[in-house]
Amino acid sequence: MRRVLFVVFLALAGCAAPRYDIDFDYDTAENWAALKTYDWQPPTGNAVQDELLVKRIRSTVDAGLQKRGFTQSPNPDFLIAMQLSGKTAYGGSTGVGVSVGIPVGRAGRVSVGGGKSKPIEVKEGQIVLDFVDPKSKSLLWRATGAGSAKPAHSPEEQQERIDQIIGEMLAGFPPKK
Repeated sequence: MRRVLFVVFLALAGCAAPRYDIDFDYDTAENWAALKTYDWQPPTGNAVQDELLVKRIRSTVDAGLQKRGFTQSPNPDFLIAMQLSGKTAYGGSTGVGVSVGIPVGRAGRVSVGGGKSKPIEVKEGQIVLDFVDPKSKSLLWRATGAGSAKPAHSPEEQQERIDQIIGEMLAGFPPKK
């Protein structure tokens, strides 16, 4: 019985977890074995003013690329352009209401009621990593992560979430031919 409850708990926890989608695409004609070094372009988007977020994402991408044998260089084989965007979406509402009915006469009644609702706010965000040829400026590889943002209570929790998302984004890099 405990095992069944544990499985149900895990299933419910999975339903309550914020969802995100990861997608990537690349130039199939690129010689991926020739790419060894990279560098960063300045980040863009409406969420780049969060310097700590940008630092966390960059350090996670750097670590992921270094594990794959890439090194940062002032004369790179490819550049990384990072775009961060975020917004608040409103979906549904929660409400509380009260009503009172008073009987009047034989078949009549008077009802009085009221209620208050509050919109449900959901933070949504998107990270786009573009790997670009430094000479031709053509796009070589793109990964996109988009979904609802889970509020984190500590910097460590934020870093764990970023590590998870960036890890999935970089799972397809470099492409296998």
